[in-house]
Amino acid sequence: MDRAAIAAARPFRILGVVVLAVAASPHVRAADSAESVALPPPGAIPALNFFVDRKLGGALESSLEEAARRLSDSRCQELLGDYTDGAGRPLGENLRAIGQSMPGYLTLVLFYDGSGTEPCEAERIMAWTSPGSRAVHVCAAQFSRWQRASPGYAANILIHEALHTLGLREGPPAPGAITQRVAERCGQ
Repeated sequence: MDRAAIAAARPFRILGVVVLAVAASPHVRAADSAESVALPPPGAIPALNFFVDRKLGGALESSLEEAARRLSDSRCQELLGDYTDGAGRPLGENLRAIGQSMPGYLTLVLFYDGSGTEPCEAERIMAWTSPGSRAVHVCAAQFSRWQRASPGYAANILIHEALHTLGLREGPPAPGAITQRVAERCGQ
């Protein structure tokens, strides 16, 4: 199927995390100790099993574990009240409807290798999904570069995408604004 046919067949607009929109933001850099969010120590939450496409390798696991650790903090969970889905429901209501905690919800999200998809052709896209879909497509090359440069930022990107899987749309809010809010609530 050609790109035009693929684009026409999409039921939802594709949402991608735009790296360049936030790369210059001070919120991407490491936080000063006064700005740091108190997070549970590594290993403080039970081990979770994530669905990660084998093509992505084990590298994504560490970012998912960090995202789950951040999401176990009540301040980070405030994101669920900050945003609504397309029908105006707070994302927290959507999560409660399926009876999951936010860290546990990450185990229901499917992380696929998005390499070769049209959105991943753009160097500034790290991952993408459609609102309400549990499938997140990770642009492996771009994500890997950012994961090495800033592991906390990579975890925040996964949180950003998880919000989309709960129904958050973009435009507004802008992708960079969502990632900035994640950093403010969940840490750098």
